[in-house]
Amino acid sequence: MANADPLPGVFRVQQVVASSLAASLLVYAVLVEAWPRLGLPRPSWPESSLATVRFIFVFVAFAVYFLIRWVQQRLLVKRPEDSREVLVAKLGQASLLSLALAELPALLGFLLFLGSGNSRDFYPLMVISLILLYVTFPRYNLWLIFAQPRSGGADRTGPEAGGRGE
Repeated sequence: MANADPLPGVFRVQQVVASSLAASLLVYAVLVEAWPRLGLPRPSWPESSLATVRFIFVFVAFAVYFLIRWVQQRLLVKRPEDSREVLVAKLGQASLLSLALAELPALLGFLLFLGSGNSRDFYPLMVISLILLYVTFPRYNLWLIFAQPRSGGADRTGPEAGGRGE
């Protein structure tokens, strides 16, 4: 059993990670809705700095997409000498990092909610995270294609690039 294909196991782990991160968005939303109902204290940032923080957080949320693409392009480089195990490891690393980055806008939105006390600060950033999680969610058929070792020149395309194998 030493020659077992690592792809299904690594793929399953990444699916669990992606699903867990998607579920954590629901946890954030529940906290945002429950916070005022439970009467928990709400720290308030000064209104003058709140507008700047909102702008920065929204900018970072949109920039995360390009950061994910950049990370995937750097990690998902196929070399002729790469074995299937190496390619599967690259897929796992790129997927994990991409999924973690996709969670960042929702986390920023939650922090913004904590500073402003306004749930409307959280939800747009959560939607961006949902979109990013959808785009970066592991797709088995694309992983199968990428995990096939090749000979010849380096191939810089990967299945995680936009989630469409571009």
